[in-house]
Amino acid sequence: MSKENNKANDVKVDAAPSGSAPVGKIGYSRQNFKEDLKFFGIFISIFAFVRFFVYDYFIIPSSSMYPTLLIGDMPLVEKWKYGYSKHSIWFSPPLFSERIMFNRQPKRGEVIVFKNPEDTSINVIKRLIAVPGDRVSVTDGVICVNGVKAQLTYKEDRVYHDTAQRTRHVLSWYEEKLPWSDAPVHTVAYYGPLKDSDANHFAEITVPDGFYFVMGDNRDFSHDSRCGLGMVPAENLMGRAVRKIYSIGGGVKWYEPWLWLQNIRYPRILEEII
Repeated sequence: MSKENNKANDVKVDAAPSGSAPVGKIGYSRQNFKEDLKFFGIFISIFAFVRFFVYDYFIIPSSSMYPTLLIGDMPLVEKWKYGYSKHSIWFSPPLFSERIMFNRQPKRGEVIVFKNPEDTSINVIKRLIAVPGDRVSVTDGVICVNGVKAQLTYKEDRVYHDTAQRTRHVLSWYEEKLPWSDAPVHTVAYYGPLKDSDANHFAEITVPDGFYFVMGDNRDFSHDSRCGLGMVPAENLMGRAVRKIYSIGGGVKWYEPWLWLQNIRYPRILEEII
């Protein structure tokens, strides 16, 4: 084969002149920043929408709902069934009054989250005992709604350590079935030495329109409609607690991540709230 043919079959590749080819830049560009900012804005918008209008979550700071909820439990709160008010949104902006899209009334026996009537910057969680128009009273710690008493069945005594108050109590556990309620049986706790307290002997009242009567499951250690909190305006409702999505014990704080793993209560995660 001639040298001419060999030259014809050769593939000639010439290097581009210096400075004429595009050079790939390595690093964080202004375009990257704009794209990341856009993604972050979309993420925050979706996150805020879900928390405002669909589901929210809170961390339990006190023992008032023991044994249903423990300090460090994180209940998932279903917001859309009760409709919305200004309190559905962080900082309660006065965008509208009363409730809108009120799909259904809360039912007796449900565990509800609401804004404290005394201080709307505080979220509160309690069990709904009586709805507007109900007659409710408490005698010897036993609830009575519209002339029918709750059914209480003794279970056992248990020692409870309140990590928030740094106290220790022996509490009596009872299974309770509320009157006029389709809610399942739940567990409540009583502290014997407070049996004769005013909260355990609450004279009958009628719940006015637009209000709800609530109590904590830890009956003798709960600030509720019997003592101090008063009845809850419908406007203050935020939603129903349906499930525990996380739980951490031992008095561990959110700013102590090095203690999280060893104090997670795994059996309580995703447990239904009844």
